[in-house]
Amino acid sequence: MARASEDIRNVALVGNGHTGKTALLDAIAFHCKLTTRLGSSQDGTSISNTEPEERDRKQTLTSHLFRIPVGPVRLNLIDTPGHPDFVAEAISAMDAVETACLCVNATNPLPFHARQLWRHAGLRGIGRAIVVTHLDQENTNFESVLATLREAFGHAVVPVTYPNATGGAFRSVHAVTHNEGPDAGKYHDMIEEDEAEVDDTLMEHYLERGHLDPDEFEQNLRRAIACGKLVPVFAVCPNRGLGLEQMLEFVQQHLPSPVCFGARGAARPGSDSYGELVQPDDGPFAAKVWKLVSDPYVGRLTFLRCLRGKLAKDQSVVDVRTSKVLKAAHLLDVHGKDTTEIPAVVAGDIFAISKVEDLGLGDTLTVETAPLRFEPPSYPEPTYSRHVWPKARGDEQKIGHAIEKLAAEDPTLNHRRDKETGEFLVTGMSPLHLEVQFQRLHRRHHVDVDHGPPTIPYRETVTARAEGHHRHKKQTGGRGQFAEVYLRVAPRQHGEGFEFVDSVVGGSIPRQFIPEVEKGARKFLAKGSLAGFPVVDVQVEVYDGKFHDVDSDQLSFQIAGERAFHDGYAKARPILLEPIMDVVIHVPERFTGDVAGNLSSSRGRMSGMELEDGVQRIQAQCPLASLLEYSTHLRSITAGEGTFTMKFSHYEAVPPNLQQEIVQRRRAIVDQHHGEHK
Repeated sequence: MARASEDIRNVALVGNGHTGKTALLDAIAFHCKLTTRLGSSQDGTSISNTEPEERDRKQTLTSHLFRIPVGPVRLNLIDTPGHPDFVAEAISAMDAVETACLCVNATNPLPFHARQLWRHAGLRGIGRAIVVTHLDQENTNFESVLATLREAFGHAVVPVTYPNATGGAFRSVHAVTHNEGPDAGKYHDMIEEDEAEVDDTLMEHYLERGHLDPDEFEQNLRRAIACGKLVPVFAVCPNRGLGLEQMLEFVQQHLPSPVCFGARGAARPGSDSYGELVQPDDGPFAAKVWKLVSDPYVGRLTFLRCLRGKLAKDQSVVDVRTSKVLKAAHLLDVHGKDTTEIPAVVAGDIFAISKVEDLGLGDTLTVETAPLRFEPPSYPEPTYSRHVWPKARGDEQKIGHAIEKLAAEDPTLNHRRDKETGEFLVTGMSPLHLEVQFQRLHRRHHVDVDHGPPTIPYRETVTARAEGHHRHKKQTGGRGQFAEVYLRVAPRQHGEGFEFVDSVVGGSIPRQFIPEVEKGARKFLAKGSLAGFPVVDVQVEVYDGKFHDVDSDQLSFQIAGERAFHDGYAKARPILLEPIMDVVIHVPERFTGDVAGNLSSSRGRMSGMELEDGVQRIQAQCPLASLLEYSTHLRSITAGEGTFTMKFSHYEAVPPNLQQEIVQRRRAIVDQHHGEHK
């Protein structure tokens, strides 16, 4: 059935784990008679947690879209994961809606992740609302929770429903707009004060009369929420059905519709300026991809948000990123795991198309005559890497293709083949994040993998000058092989690289063989002898040698050059160099001391700290070897509230005691590898 943009409400439920997002969705579905029983994550009956990995862990791990009829309005409600490792799902969902609804647990209202989600919603410029749950728990106090929220997010945070009491006495919920309960007048005044800030005319009326007319109050609530001047707070007890009716009535009447929300920024193809404002109900079709799902049986399902105009079934559209023309053969309404074909979509619709393989997250679809593109969201950088290989030998070809499909769905899952080590590396947010992805790999693509820590890309160099010599002589009947090389090995400054110097005089090595000596030296550079890592910042000077008129050839001098370098290298006090990373850590202020202490014990060096909104930003440098498991350590130190990013800075010498351990471990691995291939 066709619907008007004005009758659509798009809302994403976001928040920490254990705040009741999925319980709220189940309660709303039951209240609206979409289900015959109240679902629960704990017993596996939730309408949201449909993936096997979600049922096993009893938690939401991906976003789920549901269609909820609320009077004449259709509520597109997206349930998102609460675990920080799966924050990309929440960020993508917030890109598809007008309102982000932050669920908070009254017993612990604002953990760090909730503040981050709030910030993401602000960066996307969407309206925000708050649902307070668990008010029926002992030792909870609504006014105390409200004070915490207002302190963190400002005076725009105002209740539009509130409980008659909290703890065991929680029995009912009052609606402020209906003037119910003892605090309705107080909260109504607070709403009016915030709403008056929407524009100068309203503020004048408010200041003149001390209040807004009832019509003005009703007409401008949605504008106030859409532009962030008002953040409505709802008190809800999902498992007892308290507060649902009042909340849904407010959603229907006062949350922004796609039309009320107004224009979104876009850019012309080839431009990075997103200053062009696109009105939802004005102009040709434009939509944005916010979610992808690859199913081995159904194929790829691409979720889009129509941001302008209309789209009919079988209409041709263009992917602005690739300039490819696509046919929208199947337009789908999605409700959880169920899909229904529809003939058309309008501005504000959230819908899906099937069997289109080339679209990526953040892509913009338009008609050919009016190309533009919308800004993609910004996602956190993954920092936890594993070396991955298939359990079954025949799966070497399948693994890359299968992980590529998973990575297309999740912007915080990266993969690459390390050119130096040959290892296939998969990088995610944490051990849990990758564990879930590997389970999906098994379930969807029938590929099982083993994994281990990636090889650290150490380097080798020398710290002293030394001489090297090798005499290569081989006689097997007929023409033999002969070459003798004398050379000097010397250290160079960091970053100067390799230098080959020809100091041979008197023709002791013929000119045509000098390049062969260099080739041999460079061959040794690729894999030094200390622990088998590339050699950097070293000078090799060849100054003497011998040759044979018949037996000397190019190969002989390559071999002699490589082995003479090996000889001199071993005498030149070789050392290992390790990669040092620039690290930026964000933690709640109370964990600063613990994080600093842990950094110090991990051979890290702090270089700066900056406090903003209760969040400490710590800058440091730390060896990559200490960061392989740092996501787990940081989560343990900060009760799951810390995050970090890292990028390569430079190489430094490994401490001598650690160098010995690394060399012994590396040689043991090489010996084992050789043993397996004998």
